Amino acid sequence: MPTPKERLSHLLELAAQGPEQRAALAGEVADMLLDWPMQYPLAMRATFEALLEKIAREMDRGALGALAARFENRSDARLALLNELFLAASAEMKDATLARNDAQSVMPAVAVDEDALLAAARAEKDFPRALAELTGVPRTIGTEIIADKSGRALAVVCRAANINRATFSAIVTLSGPARAVHESFSLLSVYDKVPANGSVHLLAFWRARGEDAGMRAA
Repeated sequence: MPTPKERLSHLLELAAQGPEQRAALAGEVADMLLDWPMQYPLAMRATFEALLEKIAREMDRGALGALAARFENRSDARLALLNELFLAASAEMKDATLARNDAQSVMPAVAVDEDALLAAARAEKDFPRALAELTGVPRTIGTEIIADKSGRALAVVCRAANINRATFSAIVTLSGPARAVHESFSLLSVYDKVPANGSVHLLAFWRARGEDAGMRAA
């Protein structure tokens, strides 16, 4: 069996081959993390998890959903990895990830202009862009927040910013496709169960993604 350093070197070589290798590369790293070789020191695990997080950012949504499913119910997975997989995860996995975030130290609510967000949902043709700008997340994440059919991603934004239930309901109605009455009520129950502190931590994670991208571009 190759040593951890040899394995890492091999994986980095694959990563350098371009986006077409991402799904296969993610699968190989996931295989190792989900069945960690006894010969490998646990201290090296974080290095491979960080590599998988980086790979996940470059994967398409379908492949990322398949990867997320492999880590469902894995309490040994690093929280940063679960946060990276959140938007592609099942509703149940989203809830579990939010619970993990909620158990972190208490953080203050994030400042977001509630009136501006509601006005943008009413008026903006490109609401994901407006959402991204108002919340400080990358544009790609703003798009995925709106696209999340479970409603949890948008509830995270609202709960993290102390945006009330009525405003959440209005934004859901205005920004998404037409929904049946029963579905709208279901999404209100999602808002009620999404934890505030867990939402603050997850939104901070998304905002840090934007800051990282800005630093690389500078």
